[in-house]
Amino acid sequence: MNVSVVICAYTLDRWEDLSSAVTSALRQTIAPCEVIVVIDYNDELFTRASNAMPDAIVVANVATKGLSGARNTGVATSSGEIIAFLDDDAYGEPEWLERLVAPLDDEQIAGAGGWVVPQWPGDEPLWFPKTFLWVLGCSYLGLPEDGATIRNPIGASMAIRRRVFDVAGGFADGIGRVGRNQLGCEETELCIRYIKLRPQERFVLSRDSVVHHRVTSSRLTWHYFWRRCWSEGLSKAAISTLVGSKRALSSERQHLAKALPLELYESMSSLFRDPRLAVRKLWHILSGSLLAATGLLWGKKLLRNRPIRANAWNSGVVVSTHSFTAERAILKVSNGKERDSIGHESGDDAQRDAARIVQFDLDDYEINFGSDLQADERLWVEVVKDGHIVGVAEQRADAGGFLVPSVSQLLAKFNEAQSLSRPAVADSDLLRASVVVPTIYRRVEELRRTVDSLLQLNYPDFEILVIDNRAGVDYEPITDFQDEPRVRVIRESKRGISQARNRGIVSATGEFVAFTDDDVVVDPEWLRAMGELFVIEPEISAVSGLTMPLEFETVPQLWFEEYYGGFSRSFRPEVMSLDLNRDDALFPYAPGRLGAGCNMAFRKATLLELGGFNVCLGTGTPAKGGEDLAMFTSVVFANRAIAFEPTALVRHGHRRTEQEFFMQVMNYGTGLTAMFTSLFIADPRHVLALLRRLPAGLRLLTRPRGERSPIQSPSYPRRTMAYQIMGMSYGPVAYLLSVARSLRR
Repeated sequence: MNVSVVICAYTLDRWEDLSSAVTSALRQTIAPCEVIVVIDYNDELFTRASNAMPDAIVVANVATKGLSGARNTGVATSSGEIIAFLDDDAYGEPEWLERLVAPLDDEQIAGAGGWVVPQWPGDEPLWFPKTFLWVLGCSYLGLPEDGATIRNPIGASMAIRRRVFDVAGGFADGIGRVGRNQLGCEETELCIRYIKLRPQERFVLSRDSVVHHRVTSSRLTWHYFWRRCWSEGLSKAAISTLVGSKRALSSERQHLAKALPLELYESMSSLFRDPRLAVRKLWHILSGSLLAATGLLWGKKLLRNRPIRANAWNSGVVVSTHSFTAERAILKVSNGKERDSIGHESGDDAQRDAARIVQFDLDDYEINFGSDLQADERLWVEVVKDGHIVGVAEQRADAGGFLVPSVSQLLAKFNEAQSLSRPAVADSDLLRASVVVPTIYRRVEELRRTVDSLLQLNYPDFEILVIDNRAGVDYEPITDFQDEPRVRVIRESKRGISQARNRGIVSATGEFVAFTDDDVVVDPEWLRAMGELFVIEPEISAVSGLTMPLEFETVPQLWFEEYYGGFSRSFRPEVMSLDLNRDDALFPYAPGRLGAGCNMAFRKATLLELGGFNVCLGTGTPAKGGEDLAMFTSVVFANRAIAFEPTALVRHGHRRTEQEFFMQVMNYGTGLTAMFTSLFIADPRHVLALLRRLPAGLRLLTRPRGERSPIQSPSYPRRTMAYQIMGMSYGPVAYLLSVARSLRR
């Protein structure tokens, strides 16, 4: 039988592991017909793997970003009648593949799972419960005997017949892992889905098919253990909405009834021999079980009224009896379009469901949007007055250009918009500025684009600080900007955007410090708009600006504007403080009200006085975000004023894929409640203040979409709010884990 081996990879951090995985797959006692390495949206890794692995087929993921999409790409690329999957941080023993596919001589067996053993970073940690080895992606105490029927194999080592994908479809997009996000169980859902269609078939366990799965030291921490247990509960809740609780939780019920009590008993029996070891193991067993159960119950409650739809698994790739053939270069996507090998849609209609950004100048009624507009093309119209954006609207175009009735509507709606002009400030009066750009150097081209736009700023005296926030030491330093005198690259090895920003603050030589991200393009007047305000309004301690979309090349980029209304809530200049905003029901707690982290500036003295950004919040920590809102809130409660200046414009590249959008929604929810948790811990009076604002907050969360966004035809999935609420529910736990991690440093 022909067997294809698929290995999915997403990060250069595992390069040595990936090389070992590919080598082990190529040196099996039965040679696979092909070894396919799928690179998940990482151009640098794709180039390196293509050059270094000539005996493998290296392809880019052209489906939804994440493990599910990468596996679907691997299946679509493969030609074998059996597809074996091996993780990029695991390697198989020489007989792994032969023993894994041996049970498939029986036509009634749809697939098999191997035995996954942990490769510890040192001595085996005796405190780690063997019933929880699934946390590490390994085979655990309580699995059945060799050859026994199992609900699903472990994803690190499994072989599945091609007919499974032909009949049931691909791996579910909505529940697969993306990068370090721990939501998973996509192989569980696929196997359950197939057995429902073919109940006479089964999946079996092959214990003598062994792979070794690398366990890093970072996975032997409280934070990782608790996060995986919580995420497992949420994942099982999501699967329950697709296949029902009985099937989704069958193995867990058996595990809870048999294996777990046995290990609890053994741990309690060892209390007198080694009490510290026994207590540590007992604590892991009990806390892990509680977290997984709580995650399950909470997830089921959240998804009760907004279940994940049964067709969520094929939202990225059309699945039919012809979808998974040996087509290596092209996949069909759900709307019938095609994607090339780097994931871009092809054909004249590739952007039909997205939108084009155009501008309508109120000062010039002679409007010409170009002759290449398509009939009924979706337009995101930025309305401009006095050279500045004063509003946005969604419109449709006819074949000859912008619809005349739409022009009249825009004139009527925006012609009375407030002028944004202000007194000019001489160059000699402007303060020296420092612009801080944190990066983990993954989106290299986007970072270069950001810095290129910063170098075009119309400002007399400024510096650019690129803060290299990559973890570890096994990489080359950033040398892209060594010929630019305005640019300094500074290393900050402590992980997290707050750590990087704080390093930028202490390294800055400017009197005020502006912050932006490595995926934006700044307007040439961005820094001047902020700098002039610091001169004109001496009482202003912080300035936030207008953040607009950079592009709408994919539909998920539009979803962000539909769901959140974008980063900016207003186009009017405003000064905010406790005294000035007494009548604002949510001030200063409303998310987005004060500004966004990719477009903000502070007087350096204020930042130093407040102690910088909270290192337990933000991207790169378990809390995921909230550090910008926490800083703005700190400024407000220090009785300082914050200005919103819409002429300080940056354009942000929104997430391009559905999976990235959902992860962003979940992370924003996590960051919001993590930030609130930080406030409660710092000062319990915030609890009463937020309780008083709770009714207004609920109205904000559930307000009609039309009040959030100018987009007239909403298209974001209904389950979006479920992702947000799941993230919000995890936020307090995430913040406590983040605090615990910071204390261990």
